[in-house]
Amino acid sequence: MLKLNSVILQIISFLSIIATIGNVTAQTYVPGNTYTDATGYVEYRAGNLPIVLSVPHGGYLEPTAILDRSCAGCITTADSFTQEITDGIYQSIVNETGCYPHVIINLLHRKKFDANRDVQDAANGDPTVILSWNNYHNYIDIAKAHVVQNYGSGTFYDMHGHAHAIQRIELGYLLTTTELQQTDHYLNTNSGSQDSSIRTLVSSNLQNLTQAQLIRGTNSLGDILENRGLSSIPSSVNPAPLNSEPYFSGGYNTRRHGSSDNISTINAIQIELNSDLRFNSAIRPALVDSLARTIIDFHTTHYNNQPSSSSCTTLNINELNSQKKTFLYPNPSSEVIHIQSDSSIKSYMIYDKSGKKVWNHSYDRQRLDISKLESGLYFLILQYYNGRNGTFKIVKTD
Repeated sequence: MLKLNSVILQIISFLSIIATIGNVTAQTYVPGNTYTDATGYVEYRAGNLPIVLSVPHGGYLEPTAILDRSCAGCITTADSFTQEITDGIYQSIVNETGCYPHVIINLLHRKKFDANRDVQDAANGDPTVILSWNNYHNYIDIAKAHVVQNYGSGTFYDMHGHAHAIQRIELGYLLTTTELQQTDHYLNTNSGSQDSSIRTLVSSNLQNLTQAQLIRGTNSLGDILENRGLSSIPSSVNPAPLNSEPYFSGGYNTRRHGSSDNISTINAIQIELNSDLRFNSAIRPALVDSLARTIIDFHTTHYNNQPSSSSCTTLNINELNSQKKTFLYPNPSSEVIHIQSDSSIKSYMIYDKSGKKVWNHSYDRQRLDISKLESGLYFLILQYYNGRNGTFKIVKTD
């Protein structure tokens, strides 16, 4: 009898989950509005752009009613500040375009719920967390369906943070270190591209670029970040990790929600932000502005979307294709760094690695004299007259 009662309870729990999921998928979502699922642990900000942002490890809630995850090899450390950074990216894109990206956030701490794992490892068998897991991925599916219906294709970004010693942004396309170490020819063949999370972008992009060019060429996401002073891998500067270097190539979400199946028109990229960017509150506002602009630039460079009448009508994202860029050279430098920008610069600030401001000046010429700084790594924040900020890494040598 006890066994039968247990089975009945499991069936009731399963039916409850199905009913709740049905409510999630049947609901009408208004772009710009925020929705929370029945558990209160998953947030969805409905959008009308072909951009989907996911934050699986940035939550803070630790309800005692939910036991900590205890799976073999469980990672329970949160990706600190990824929720705040994604909030900033969202608002920056809204300010820039007048339109809304889709955002899905896991509000629970990672020790309770890992939204970047299959349900067994993600939820620890807890019925509430299983429901949260289903709703999390259903919200992503809803966002993706909206993108496909209104634009045809788009990009899913899974936002993470890493604690690796090498301070650079790691971009995951489901290609391993060994695969990235191969030649461009290998990456462009079937054997080198069959697992890529951007397969359908390779087969259909504005400039007919190859996979190698999209991943580490001059118009890759990594290079767009590098042009903003944010060291990234893979890119033309850092085409592949060394065997001794840790690197995250992409996880469950990147595989599930990307185009590695060569069927989905939603491509996926895992963005792993390094700790010296995430933990430095002084540069975080400029960082999110640079990330937002990078995401917009990547889309306008590679996608040929034809928005439907029900998509974003305030501003067609493709109208942003007149990209304004800023270049610093030489960098590293011992004395002077020249600044070339398509945007008018109002002022600049320089911070050291600890987040301490070491310089704050108005901008009156296209050169930066750093001869009096001690050698080392610094962050340069440029403030433009159009209200935007840009953050760049600079290195002072002896």
